[in-house]
Amino acid sequence: MIIGGRSIARIVPPTQNGPITRLVGTLDIDGKGTDHPLDQCDPFILLDQAVIPKSDLPPFGAHPHRGHSVVTVLLQGKMKSWDSFGAGGLEGTVIKGPASYWVDAGSGVFHDETTIVDDPDDPLQHINLFQLWVGVKEEDRLKPAALQYDINLPVEELWDEGKDSVVGSARYFVGGGGTIQTPHPITVAQVTQHPGKTLKFPIESSHGGFIVHMEGCASYGKEAKEATILKNAVQVLADASNDTENYITVSTPNADDGSDTKYLVCVGEKIQEPWCKKLVANGAIIAQTEDEARAIASNVEKYAKSGLDGGSFSPFGTAK
Repeated sequence: MIIGGRSIARIVPPTQNGPITRLVGTLDIDGKGTDHPLDQCDPFILLDQAVIPKSDLPPFGAHPHRGHSVVTVLLQGKMKSWDSFGAGGLEGTVIKGPASYWVDAGSGVFHDETTIVDDPDDPLQHINLFQLWVGVKEEDRLKPAALQYDINLPVEELWDEGKDSVVGSARYFVGGGGTIQTPHPITVAQVTQHPGKTLKFPIESSHGGFIVHMEGCASYGKEAKEATILKNAVQVLADASNDTENYITVSTPNADDGSDTKYLVCVGEKIQEPWCKKLVANGAIIAQTEDEARAIASNVEKYAKSGLDGGSFSPFGTAK
């Protein structure tokens, strides 16, 4: 069988940092944060994965985001989210997975997410999530913040090339007919693929991104030399050589126990604009230049220390 479609440029292992596993993203402009070999993957800036067995975590409190979009891919469990522009009121909004929570930080917002685990001894109540930061164009960094939820995620049956048999399913946390409206085209889908099957998953030839191997065993791309079994290994997509490379081939071996393979597909329209990241007050500022990022961060830090918890921080969305 001839395997076509997109290739994998590199496979990057995860970096463990306490309870958080870093998959994409590295240090900020001042060398702060988590050192990781995959600094970005246009249009994506950062991806973390976590399993959290207790309530009221993480302990960050309200923290700033500016100049990017953030999507929490809640696979399992309950979380309470709060944002400074008033979504959900003072008590915030509770969502239960599987669900998506999307924040367009725009010119700035304070935001908080905390876990709700009624019974820490029940693993089915533990929080299992990914948090993905998505780059945006400069014009979108200047817009007011906005918030969206999707708790009725579309699920699609996936068929083999001949439409003869179902090879698995895809749950779309972003894209795929879901309700989340993004500044530019983005797809985030958890795929469950049966053993001994081959799938052509559609990806626009101009889009960039990666696949996170979650569990099981699979070979990704047209030139895969060996199967991947490492949990949270990131398969970075190579650029397409032509318009016909508008899919990626994923093959799973037969499994004695009949267990499925799971992976997360994160792809989207490339931004192709300069950006830099500055960490501040347990959050992050994304801006075009280092000077702009530092100037905005300085003002954000003043806001955070003053205890202001209402309204977006767009008054200092640009350097003054």
